[in-house]
Amino acid sequence: NFRDNVGLPTDAKPYGGWESPNSELRGHIVGHYLSACSLMYASTGGQAFKQRVDYIVAGLAQCQSNSPSAGYHQGYLSAFPESFIDRVEAGKPVWAPWYTLHKIMAGLLDSYQYCGDTQALEVLTNMANWTQFRVDKLSTVQMQRMLNNEQGGMTEVLANLYGITGNTNYLKLSEQFNHQAVVDPLEKGEDRLNGLHANTQIPKIVGITREYEFTGKPKYLTAANTFWNAVALDRS
Repeated sequence: NFRDNVGLPTDAKPYGGWESPNSELRGHIVGHYLSACSLMYASTGGQAFKQRVDYIVAGLAQCQSNSPSAGYHQGYLSAFPESFIDRVEAGKPVWAPWYTLHKIMAGLLDSYQYCGDTQALEVLTNMANWTQFRVDKLSTVQMQRMLNNEQGGMTEVLANLYGITGNTNYLKLSEQFNHQAVVDPLEKGEDRLNGLHANTQIPKIVGITREYEFTGKPKYLTAANTFWNAVALDRS
């Protein structure tokens, strides 16, 4: 699906289900797989895992470099067209494109951190720069409307990328992905989580916790503590 999306030849048989060529979530499993192989390499030292990571990262880099030829902006990397991002920015129905992109970015980060794959960091940095290009065009209202659509752990991976590179643009970008409808009450010590999809909210708080570690902003710590108490103690 990645190769097909940018016009590269492929004779591979695609997966089914959420990874099928007509699924809007296609591509997310690659990020999970990169993370799994990277962690297995770090845990066991098995060279087969590192070889698999290096192979996949090189393939993704090829797809990313071909994105402009397919009509996409520089740095874009996905198994679905960039028009999905147009749709989520406009508040139109689309199945969680930022959620999928986060999985790919997190897999690339793990590939660099656990396998030492420097190409993975390059591809990830290109994706982050593309993300900044997309986000910088949006007003605060447009950005927050977009975040009503599930976005996975974009805050966390961008904050972690700042931690590796020292590029403050990525920390600022991480904070731009803070979903205020969820985060604002938590920053005030208020539990307004009833009825919210759990899997969607947890990464937002993991991300804001990383932001606290890098910025020291007390409101982020308050949000994290409020969430922890509300979920782990009051609800579990």
